Amino acid sequence: MKVELENLFSIDESSQDQVIKVYNRYGIFIDAPEIRKRNLKASFNPIFTLNEDVTYEHVADLYKSLEHELGIVSIGERFYFDFSDSEYEQASLFTLNSTGNSPEMFLDDRGTLFSISTYCHHCGLMEKEQLSPLVIDTSKIEDRHLVHVSGFWVASERLVTLMKQESIEGYDLLEVIHQGPERGKQPAYQIIPRQILPTCNSERVKLYFATEQPPCRCGLSGVINGPDIYDRKAITDLKGDIFFSAEWSHDGRYLYRKTLFSRKFRELIIKNNISREVKGEKDRNFGPKDWLFDPVLLK
Repeated sequence: MKVELENLFSIDESSQDQVIKVYNRYGIFIDAPEIRKRNLKASFNPIFTLNEDVTYEHVADLYKSLEHELGIVSIGERFYFDFSDSEYEQASLFTLNSTGNSPEMFLDDRGTLFSISTYCHHCGLMEKEQLSPLVIDTSKIEDRHLVHVSGFWVASERLVTLMKQESIEGYDLLEVIHQGPERGKQPAYQIIPRQILPTCNSERVKLYFATEQPPCRCGLSGVINGPDIYDRKAITDLKGDIFFSAEWSHDGRYLYRKTLFSRKFRELIIKNNISREVKGEKDRNFGPKDWLFDPVLLK
């Protein structure tokens, strides 16, 4: 697995050579940018690999140089985690990050009962405990098979049927409550894993955005966690196909536990043409309805 970082910013065309020299000085070699002819702006969008020679600490220093020498203060950042074919082939578990490269996979909660408590008084992250079935407009699911609601996964009836036919194990189903128009209403079920995985290996990558506020002392807000990594012995004897992570994730406001799925579940999705096989966000196959599974790494 390699970590890549994408930058995005615009400057005057006359400064492009100076920007390239600053990147080169930090061991990052980038191509000349595209020029927007109407306003003579140069759009920089380099993607480069972070490694022992180019660490994120080097990148943070690079940003300071761009600001002090050229006045560049607005820099977009995005991390990519690029897995090898062998990591996909050897993985027994996968993290499901998306069931479609489009906003339609995220549905709004419409009145589920939760108890809310503050997790961190510094960044304001909150814990919530679900007290009732999820309440959503099930007509919004349409022909999708799995949608995301407030940190939870909700499956269509067809997907639930396939899971039972293929003997997918290790979960309970809770039917959601429909609130919305009767037209297009359909049965849908929250997937609730029965097991929580062991804690991740300590070598798991943890990053942050140097262009934003530093991470909170709680260790959650402002932290970009890399792929899930587990000690091989810790998950060798696991039984079942669907699991909660031990670690918390968050959506910027509320905490939730990620759901991880077995290889068997991923193969079911591909075999039944619910999604094409996709390997990473930059895969050319990654379309509006394709599912993005990242392999869980082992140590």
